[in-house]
Amino acid sequence: MDFKKIILIVVFFLVLFLSLLFILKQNDSDTGRKDSLSPEEQMVSDRISPLGNGEGFWDEAISPFREDRTKPYLELLEDLKSGKVNFVWEVWALRRKCKPDFTPDQCNATILAYIDAEYDSPDREKVKDLFISYFRYEEEYRKWEQPTDLNFVELYEKIKAKRREILSDKAELIFGMEESQVSFLEGTNHFLKQTANLPAEQRVKQFEDFKKKTYGNYYDSLVSREDKFDHYQMEMSLRDKEYASITDSKEKEKYLFKIESKYFGKEKAEALANERKKETKLSESISTYESKEKEFLRENANLSAADKEKKLKELRIQILGSEEEADAYLRRKNIEEAGK
Repeated sequence: MDFKKIILIVVFFLVLFLSLLFILKQNDSDTGRKDSLSPEEQMVSDRISPLGNGEGFWDEAISPFREDRTKPYLELLEDLKSGKVNFVWEVWALRRKCKPDFTPDQCNATILAYIDAEYDSPDREKVKDLFISYFRYEEEYRKWEQPTDLNFVELYEKIKAKRREILSDKAELIFGMEESQVSFLEGTNHFLKQTANLPAEQRVKQFEDFKKKTYGNYYDSLVSREDKFDHYQMEMSLRDKEYASITDSKEKEKYLFKIESKYFGKEKAEALANERKKETKLSESISTYESKEKEFLRENANLSAADKEKKLKELRIQILGSEEEADAYLRRKNIEEAGK
């Protein structure tokens, strides 16, 4: 993945986040029940999760309301501070467990009633205070008229300030991890530009240092949930110039094998290397065939179309190794031609 793709990914996430803010601020034109919904409650009511429902991404987050054990307040507090639990995701997950015909207020009341039933003082009051504060924040946020003449960075700073105005020190517990992720996305583009001429090893190390510094206490939890392939692609992007400077194909393979072994293990790295060998061999065979095809057509211009195709099919099978590969090549070629 080159730098342009990395930058596009960063821009994509920022645009996605702005889209979420827009959705949260939209007023519903429907009457009755929907008029009273807060943004997040409306999403639950409509079964819409703007960033997905968390499945496959927050699987390792541990809900404060596990079936086997209610999480004590101090443990929940530490999990929020470390990013092990994302409070907003947990609220949305709990709301999805409410009955479909519940109003948002009824659903919130059910969550608070559960806390009353499952917790003893003083944990009960402290856990309830977190949820009540968040519910109040939703209502206040919906009423807030956002500035429309700001860029993303300026707007997000206003949002952060608004969160702290409403939630005080609870804003860090509830939104701290999200804010560190946005800071990381903002800073990545700058980092890539500033370190473009550094040696690869130094650049990779500095990127990890930048990541640790930006994520802070959330680093371990966030990194543990990230996909290994994304890590691999990022490191290869950081090493792009060094890798491109290697001219010997065997040395390139050694370079890739070392990095792939780091992320996927030796066995998987060997499998990837074998796949590349097959692809290279096939590419070379296709080049040979296409050269022979041109030569054949030039030397046999007077043959009928049927005879030409019969001979070319035999040539494809001979050079590409099997009738299956020959047919697959022809299908790809036809699709390419149709696309043009």
